[in-house]
Amino acid sequence: MPLAGNLRQYALTDVLRMIEHGQRSGALTLARGNRQAIVYFSGGQWLLAERVGATASLAHQLAAAGYISPEQFEAVLGMPFGQAAAIPDMQMVRALINARLLSQEQLRAFTQQDAVALLTVLLSWPDGDFIFEDEVRLPPGRVALPLPVSSLVTQALQQVRVTMPPREVTPLAPEMVIEFADVDPDSGMAIQLTREQWRFLTAVDGTSPLWSIIQTLNAPEPAILRLAAELVASGVLTISKRAAQI
Repeated sequence: MPLAGNLRQYALTDVLRMIEHGQRSGALTLARGNRQAIVYFSGGQWLLAERVGATASLAHQLAAAGYISPEQFEAVLGMPFGQAAAIPDMQMVRALINARLLSQEQLRAFTQQDAVALLTVLLSWPDGDFIFEDEVRLPPGRVALPLPVSSLVTQALQQVRVTMPPREVTPLAPEMVIEFADVDPDSGMAIQLTREQWRFLTAVDGTSPLWSIIQTLNAPEPAILRLAAELVASGVLTISKRAAQI
């Protein structure tokens, strides 16, 4: 069954849950502006994530995380560290493991940390297109370790609570206009949204006052005003300058 849409209508956590529970294999592509990520799955498990346009090789990422050093890479692979991207990831990892400079446990820890870091960014996107394509295979030569999706999501949401300080919730009035705030996807912050909040976001267009959204959703005014205030406080939405003109 095709799985595609926009993150305004579908929470990323729900999309990942459908992939995991459906034990689906393929690739989930997410795009927002000029930012794009591709996550590969097998049997509902997270295999590999790619940040499209990123230039750092796996060797450089492992070195930046402190798992190996450039000198160790050069001693084992017999090539300059600056040319690490020229060798397939699988070949590089096998050589480092055989030389006992990298363990399977360290590789798994790095892979899990990288997946959680990407998820905290993706969960911060207030919108963005996504599509899941079944049976898309991993690029050749890449290293993939199966990871449970639910565990990664839980860790990412825990990271949100650590990195995001609470904000004061300011009451809003029905005549106010709200719009999506500018969110930096590289900030590393994510926001956990409820189903009610996601439904509310589908009615936000940046021009309609809150009383109009109340009519559109056919919901009680206090509930809608509460949701709007929570989302403004979380940084997902902001009060439009047009509100002062109403």
